[in-house]
Amino acid sequence: MNRREFCAASASASVLASLGPLAQGAATGPSNALSNRLFFDPSDIGKIQANARSAFLGPLYMQWSSIAVNELSRKLDTFEASREIIRDFAAVLNTLTQLAVVQIVEPSARRENALVNALDRLIEAPYWDYFLDGPDKPIGIQRAATAIVRILFTREVLGSAIDPALDNKILSAVAEKGCLPCFRTVHGMDEPDTVIGWQFDALHADYYDIDMSRWPTILGANNLRAAPTAALGIGAIALRGRDDRAEHWLETAVASSRRVMKLFSPDGSYFEGVSYAGYTLRTSLGFFEAHQRCVGGIDWAAEANFAGIIDFILSSQMGLQEDGSPDIVNFSDAKNSVYPCVPSWIARHTDNPVAQFATEIASKPYYYLDFLWYETSRPSEAPPAQLKNVHNDLDWVLCRSGWGPDDAVLAFKSGGPANHEHADRNHITYKIHGERLLNDNFGAAYDRRHDHWLLRQTEAHNAVLVDGKGCNYHNGIEGTNDSLSYANIIEYQDYGDTVWWTSDATAAYRIDNEPIFKVLRTVIFAKPDIIVVLDQVRLRYQPQRVDLRFFPDNRDKRAEIQANSQQFTIDRPRARLRAQVAARSDLALSQSKLDLPADIGDFPYVEISSAPALTHEIVTLMDTSRSGVPNTRNTKVTPISDGWEILAGDLRATINTSRNQPAVVLS
Repeated sequence: MNRREFCAASASASVLASLGPLAQGAATGPSNALSNRLFFDPSDIGKIQANARSAFLGPLYMQWSSIAVNELSRKLDTFEASREIIRDFAAVLNTLTQLAVVQIVEPSARRENALVNALDRLIEAPYWDYFLDGPDKPIGIQRAATAIVRILFTREVLGSAIDPALDNKILSAVAEKGCLPCFRTVHGMDEPDTVIGWQFDALHADYYDIDMSRWPTILGANNLRAAPTAALGIGAIALRGRDDRAEHWLETAVASSRRVMKLFSPDGSYFEGVSYAGYTLRTSLGFFEAHQRCVGGIDWAAEANFAGIIDFILSSQMGLQEDGSPDIVNFSDAKNSVYPCVPSWIARHTDNPVAQFATEIASKPYYYLDFLWYETSRPSEAPPAQLKNVHNDLDWVLCRSGWGPDDAVLAFKSGGPANHEHADRNHITYKIHGERLLNDNFGAAYDRRHDHWLLRQTEAHNAVLVDGKGCNYHNGIEGTNDSLSYANIIEYQDYGDTVWWTSDATAAYRIDNEPIFKVLRTVIFAKPDIIVVLDQVRLRYQPQRVDLRFFPDNRDKRAEIQANSQQFTIDRPRARLRAQVAARSDLALSQSKLDLPADIGDFPYVEISSAPALTHEIVTLMDTSRSGVPNTRNTKVTPISDGWEILAGDLRATINTSRNQPAVVLS
């Protein structure tokens, strides 16, 4: 049965006109399948149009609706001239998708013709990705995956405007230039021994300086498994009953998707950070939605701890950026929060009102699925109190005083290796009154050839250097893959408004510095504005210097630092941090900045240096206030025979350092 025969047998001509062309195989799934549409039904159009006019999604829609129709043709011209996949092809796919969303909301004959013409031209491109296995077998990691999904989405939007001959060409291209390369990729991840050797094609050969010999294994265990897997699944559903390979491709996508979901920790946290959790989810959820709509038989909402994923998204929030979009705890290469489609899908499929809260305060509209899945009327509920202090399965500590943009957030990085990680064990970042007073610097290079690869190293973090060395990190020859560094939270005590913990990063430091015997960092956070950091370093055989660094956010060039013998201050426009430092050895405080070109950024920091010794104990007591508001809080650090006494406002604490690991007593 061909596509037209299926359509004639399954629906009236008037309904088909609105449904548009789809592969007939969608009807072969289990009886609980709800639709033969991959992305949306005609009955959803009213909701999509309302979303486009909502206060939440309206500004993004206004941007997309202002795109000139001929912009799509212009970008296609650029791509056809360059054949550059990484940027030019991606730009075409983005504009195609944006205009397709606008076509749902405000149909026009001119835009329809432009979209049809664009599909006709896109499918003529010789390939949709810039990776090969061996000398001549295309594989698809990101661009081919995006092409499958965006082309099929646009096809569904256009419906009967696509004539049968073009539709056949579209589906053939999806199979050969999209699904087959993506299948090769996923199969290579599953069976690395079958891989000839992944590489860039000739046109893109200089994009990275990288050794891909282990990439099937590396990428198979990180976020880059998700995109080819999900796209393969969506393409396979569209091709069911039409292409003999489709059922095998679909089975492969289902099995691989289950492996993707196992990348999330049991508590829902994600090792690559919230940005990459968002990427993993927004690609995977598109397939889950299509599978549930067209095939059925799997409760995808039960395949992971989605309530825990929402908790991880929320615990990773850090107020707002200057443009009003969500700011995040940017451990690793993370930059942005999730898109609304992610918590919206979770809210819809799990009836979790906290997911709707996450949609409203922790997501930034940017993606086409936002318009399809967001609903303004879902019930919303603020997170429970226990989410203000989180020690998650990754051994990250994430604490806050509240969910407002001026509330305090303190985040601490312990734990094991991960793709996209930095050499940042025992690194601390802190924001209050809308200011990152202790910053996790943005903008680290993905390519080791660039100067800002330095931003991945320990010396660019609020962490400890021993004899100038930090945590173990690799040389980047395989990209941003995991290192050998481990740290562990060995004590964590949560008293609500006061939290303390100790992290042991000895294993991360000893790899490159054999005399190290112990590297511990203990943190006391008395919310919202008092932080105590105790650093303990012990060495064998060889006395060494210890340095502590503290970086403010200086992306706007408005951070100011002052340091003297035992005190320092960090000023940002809306907040000030002052600190006093005490140690059992001689100290020197100074201010400096990373040796990076000006076009990369200006990264000033305070450095606390302890003279060479076998044993180091350094206490840094920090408290904060709003700029222009006198800070009259009494603070004091006093050494005692078995440790330290701390006085800071209402905080009274004794830290016993005479034991194998420190103990904090609050009074």
